Amino acid sequence: MSKPKLISMYGSPWSERVRWAFAFKKMPYEKQNYEAGVDEAAVKKLTGQAMVPVLIADDKVIPDSSAILDWLEETRPEPPLLPKTAKERALVTLWEEVALNALGIHTRVMFVGRLLRIDDPEAQKWGKYYGEKYGYSPFEEEQSRLTVTRILTSLKETLRGREYLVADTFTRADLTVAPMLSLLKAVPQEFFFLTPEEQFVRLDPLGQDPRFAAVFAWRDRMYKNHRGEVVKP
Repeated sequence: MSKPKLISMYGSPWSERVRWAFAFKKMPYEKQNYEAGVDEAAVKKLTGQAMVPVLIADDKVIPDSSAILDWLEETRPEPPLLPKTAKERALVTLWEEVALNALGIHTRVMFVGRLLRIDDPEAQKWGKYYGEKYGYSPFEEEQSRLTVTRILTSLKETLRGREYLVADTFTRADLTVAPMLSLLKAVPQEFFFLTPEEQFVRLDPLGQDPRFAAVFAWRDRMYKNHRGEVVKP
């Protein structure tokens, strides 16, 4: 079997969850960086859509991060990223869907709003680009903030007295939720390199809210205990 190729974008939480899964399972792969505003056409020609990550493996093109993790779990089942029981696996899937299709989507809306408000032409250029791509509006940002606040509250209560979201081991739930929090507060530099400007634009008031300090402390522990190295571009 030839080495799989992963097309990913460094700062994307969706890409990071896949890179983390490959690292956790010690599965080698070929890296291809995706540049926003440049590589959409090539990825769309390859997959029919313009999002990353995309995995090319065994003559298959897999353009969805959850499908990539399914392929990885089947190809290299050890160490496992899914718990043993059907109920626990269902809970992992539930947290993945919340993270990917609620937390990630809404924190991205808030991120775009911050870019648009920064008094810097380069930041505003990217804010307009992502705003058009994802359909930003100030109203959507307000609604996203309410949704993210509810999700953070749920995370705080779920993690109370626990180290992991599901069962007593590190799973795809933890590996998915942790990167999605990076658009509210950057992962510490010892695990994920960002310039001071990039760290600044990722910092949202919710990332500094004392109510949710335990959630971000948990995120940082997941990186320390299960990522364990700096993720470089």
